[in-house]
Order: sequence, then structure tokens, then C-alpha cells
Amino acid sequence: MLKVLIAENDLLMADMLEEIVVGGGFEVCGMARSVAEGVALAKLHKPDLALLDLRLTAGGFGTEIAAQLDRTGLGILYATGNAGQIELSRADGEACLDKPYRPADVIRALHIVSEMVRTGKASPPFPSGFRLLEGPPGANGKNGKDSRDADIARLLRQQAALATFGSFALGESDLGKVLTEAARVCADSLEVPFCKVCRYRADENDLLVEAGVGWQPGVVGCVVSRADKSSPQGRAFITGLPVICEDLTRDASFLLPAFYAQHGIVSTLDVVIKKHEGQPWGVLEIDNPKRHAYDEHDINFVTGFANVLAEAVNTSKRNSVVQAALEQMRDMVADRDRLLAAQDRLLSEKGILAQELQHRVRNNLQLVYGMLNKQIHSPDDGTGREGISAIARRVMTLAKVYDHLLGTGLTRTIDFGTYLSSLCDGFNAMEVPQHRNIVLTCHSQPLMLDLDTATALGLVVAELISNSYLHAFPKEVGAITVSLLAGREGEDATIEFVDDGIGFNDTGNSKRRGLGLVRRLMEQVDGSASLRSDPGTAWTLRFPVAAEPLLPAS
Repeated sequence: MLKVLIAENDLLMADMLEEIVVGGGFEVCGMARSVAEGVALAKLHKPDLALLDLRLTAGGFGTEIAAQLDRTGLGILYATGNAGQIELSRADGEACLDKPYRPADVIRALHIVSEMVRTGKASPPFPSGFRLLEGPPGANGKNGKDSRDADIARLLRQQAALATFGSFALGESDLGKVLTEAARVCADSLEVPFCKVCRYRADENDLLVEAGVGWQPGVVGCVVSRADKSSPQGRAFITGLPVICEDLTRDASFLLPAFYAQHGIVSTLDVVIKKHEGQPWGVLEIDNPKRHAYDEHDINFVTGFANVLAEAVNTSKRNSVVQAALEQMRDMVADRDRLLAAQDRLLSEKGILAQELQHRVRNNLQLVYGMLNKQIHSPDDGTGREGISAIARRVMTLAKVYDHLLGTGLTRTIDFGTYLSSLCDGFNAMEVPQHRNIVLTCHSQPLMLDLDTATALGLVVAELISNSYLHAFPKEVGAITVSLLAGREGEDATIEFVDDGIGFNDTGNSKRRGLGLVRRLMEQVDGSASLRSDPGTAWTLRFPVAAEPLLPAS
């Protein structure tokens, strides 16, 4: 009998997969929720096959397990709903089975992987959602994060160039050298071959190319354009606003000097160099022989240069003025860095939360599908009816989690006290038509818990309530009380579950009635469950609480 290792972060999904695999004639040699557990179990039991989920606890991935194992004689099948988020190749395993899948699909996929390990071949038919993994993953191109990283790197380069230029301007007394260096650094930073600084001449009412980089002889110091809206630099000078032209060949409103065509200039960005009073000193222009759409960051960068130039030409105390501008630019750099860092953190958090919600929805829908599929093939008797009711209760429990999760803006914590009250209300609404003389009461207080803990405890309480309704009151009269109590130090909490029914005799064979699941779920949250009976039944569920303040009482 082939041995199978299961790595699945969701406890309920792991139980269902274990039942499927064992029912298909395999032996389950271990079940892991994390990368470390999976590697340890694999080295201990030497499985023939590994059935891995992609996303595991503590941020781990199933591919990390595969990377740490001796693959000789070991076949790896990924069964996941997250295959599109990570590109898999033959280096990671033999095949992948996408959710949702049927139990028969899992068994068939394991047989195919076993055949591949033995013979190197995979014989059809393949189940739905099954695919063989092939060679090394190809390049995906620039994704959203790569694009953001490139933008951030560009901004940082520009800011560094601006700061370096400011230091140069502070120590250079020759204004011509300052203007030329400004043109050179602007061109290099924006990756264009041409840049020029135009000075306004009031008597001629024109703009003279005072300094520049990339131009042929006879342009700098010689070429002029009218100080009006007939040219890009003239329009910026008249309006005092940045002027962007993405394609000069398609703008018929300009009467351009001949040197634009001679140098093949297609797109331009112009910002004005202001003085403290009166008309601007001139214009700083970026010239590109390619069509280009300049953005707000480019405008801010060139405007920063223009502002430094303005200070250099507007005052004889240039050193002190440029120093003040440098301080302001350092603050701008710090503000920009803080803003970009905050934006990255927000995007990362929202991406993780969205993936977390998607992952939970896939797993729970797969769980519902598996339970229903199993129940359909059960005999149509009281047990079958009870099974359908059990499914309904668990679905309601999970639905309450999503209601509270979505209602709090996709946070990673929810108010468990409110959720517990809502869960009990749901049981009242569902059970009252059949059990009118059984009273369910809930006492709770605000308590913030992480989503995994709240989900597990909700399933525990649901199992206990349903067990009492089904077994504690043969005369259909009685009371059930659920109480949530926070510890004095805020480091732990307790759920007291009490009914005044006929009592409960734990025979040890309790898994079929859901109580084995109760104990496993309490272990999952590092908690404990103790039982007292005669008279009635009293469960005490203790569990740790992370350092999170209680919500104020409503």
C-alpha cells in the first residue's frame, strides 16, 4: 500500500483529504500544516507520494517542502486553489490538481503521479483540473510590484541627482557652469539626449538658449524663440505653468525654430524659472527625439531644478538660499519616502488579506462540496437527515465568520463576542421550529480574536450546541447556556458551555459525533477542553488570547 503525506493548512480540509485518500486504497503516513512539519514527517516516514497545498501556515508554501526533500522515488501532487498565484514547474513536482475537485479526481491524480514516478509516463484519462508540470517557469515580465519598484528606483535616482546638483550649485560661483550642469543632469536623469536653459531678454522679448547639452554647434548662445505661445518654452513663459507636448509633429499651434526639426525633436517638457518679483528669468526645457508622456513626478523633478536655478540667478546670497532649498528638498525626499513606504505596506496588506479571504472561501466551499457529495451517497434514513443538518450548521457557522469579516473591512481580527452572540441567534432561528421547549442563551463580552482562532472556536461551539439539541433532551425540554469570559490579565479566555440534559458519557469513540473534532480544534488554537457530567453536561473551553485590547462595551 502506497504511503501518502498530506500538507494542508486548513484542518477541516486535511481531515476530508485523509478520508478520501484512505478510502482510495492509500495509507496516510502524516498530516502537516506547516513547511517544517511536512519536511520532518517526510524524513521520518519516507512517503511514496506527497499531496501538498500551496499555501501553508506561517506564510509557508508547499513548494518549500518539495525543495527540501530527496525526490528519488517520491511523487508530488499539488491540490490547491492558488495555482495561478505561483508558477509551478517540473522542478516543484509532477502535477497539480485545481480546486474544486471530486474525491475520485484526487484518487485518479495520485495514481497518475505514482505511474510517473515508476515509468516516467502519465496515462490518460486525466481528471478535470489536472495538469502535468513541465520545464522551468518562464519569465512573466514586469508585474505590478516590479513596476512599483522601478518607479520608486527612478524617483530615488532623480531625488539623488537633484540633491547632488544642489550641492554643486551651492559651491559654484560661475552661473554659466551651474546652468550647463543643470541641463546635463536633467537630461541624464530623464534619459533624454537634449536639454536647454532659455533666458528671457526683455528688450528683444525673446528666449535665448543660454546653456544646454546635446545640441549641435550654433544653438547654445545663438538660437532664440519668441516669448509667446508660438513655442513650447514661450507658452510656459507666458502662462507660468508647465507645458508638456507629447508629439510636436501633431501640434499645429506651434511655429517652431528650425533647430527642432534639425535635431529630430518630437516631445518636450517646459517649466518656468521664476524670479522673486516680476517676469520669470527664463525656461528649462527637456527635449526628446521620441514620443513620450511625462508624468507628475517628471514635472516635479524638472520644477525642482528650475527652482534651484531661480535661486541661483535671483540673489547674490546664493549660498544661503540654495542651502535652504536643499533642506526643503531633503524634507520632500523624506516625505516622499514615507509616503511610498506607507503605500507599499497598504498594498501588501490588502493583497495578503484578499488572498487570505479567497483561500478561505475556496477551502470552505470545497469542504461543503465534499460533505454534500459524501452525504448524497449515504442511505436515505435518519442518519442521512442528521448529516444534512450537520452540514447546514457548519455552513451557518462559516457564513457568520464571513459576515463579520466583510463587515469590518477585511481586517485580520473580529469581535468574537459579537460573533458568538450572532451564532447562537442563528441556532435559535434554525432549531426553534423543531425544539420549541429548549432554550438557548448566550452571555458574551467584546473580545478581539484573530480570524483562525475565531473560526475554530465557532465550529467548536456549533458542534456542542448541535450535540445537545440532538442527544441531551429526550423529552424536548431543557436549557443550554453559552458564556464567554475574559481572563483577568487579558492573556486567556474561557467559554463555559452548560446544558441541563441527561448528561454525557464519553465512551472514547466520539469522533463520529463531532466531539473528536472539538478536541482537535481546541488543540489547533493551543487551548484545552474539559468535560463534567451528571447532572447535565458542562464543557470548559480555555484558550490563549493575543495581546489585543478589548473593545469598549456597547
